[in-house]
Amino acid sequence: MTRKVILLIAMLAFAVCVIAQTTNERQKYILIDGYFFNEMPVTRQSRKTIYMLKTPNGNSALGIELSTPLPKEVLKYAIPKEQVPEGKLLLKMFNESKARNQGISAQVVNETIVKAGDKFPTFSATDVDGRKWTNADVKGKVMVLNLWYTGCGPCCAEMPELSLWKREMPDVMFFSSTFEDAERARPVLQKQGFNWIHLVNDIQFTKFIGGNGYPMFIVVDEKGIIAKVEYGTSHIQREELKKFIQTLSNKSRL
Repeated sequence: MTRKVILLIAMLAFAVCVIAQTTNERQKYILIDGYFFNEMPVTRQSRKTIYMLKTPNGNSALGIELSTPLPKEVLKYAIPKEQVPEGKLLLKMFNESKARNQGISAQVVNETIVKAGDKFPTFSATDVDGRKWTNADVKGKVMVLNLWYTGCGPCCAEMPELSLWKREMPDVMFFSSTFEDAERARPVLQKQGFNWIHLVNDIQFTKFIGGNGYPMFIVVDEKGIIAKVEYGTSHIQREELKKFIQTLSNKSRL
């Protein structure tokens, strides 16, 4: 099994996790180093092994064994096991599965298609309402591009938080982009109240994903140079990314 296929399995499992949180289905958790989370707390550490855990009563978790310990700063987002339905049982199942080597080996794909310092390409894209956007529309402004799709649970879960960014940084041009059409994207965008400019039918930016998986962020400075590329999402990543965009925006106004 290739690394990309393994990564896809993990992504699909996590997508189910987040979708379950927004429906009447049982909630699924992420379990790492004995700590429970309602979303992947980090994406930069290499994943050594993943475990699919489910109790007889239907409560479940995606257990992940990392090659390095969790950073201490992410533990503030952990959910006490007492608050997780059958948390003690899930933790016991996780430890037993590790002891029996019943997990699936996995690694994060680290292909970098674009990087900081590159000039952002010439583009022409259409938003969900039919308006065309080009480089001329963002000239002299900081631009943020978020790549997502409707089947990506982490992408959809972070949308309400990302909407706050636009309200707090009105001078920044915030775009989301999906390879899907307006008919498929619009219901999700409306449900999540996502207020960015939404590009659809993306055939240009999608190639930047490579084998890294969704979501992806590209931050472009006022000169049209890529200032930051971020794959994946987590509390820590979003905190750092928001601060980076704020600093870049403040510099562009000087």
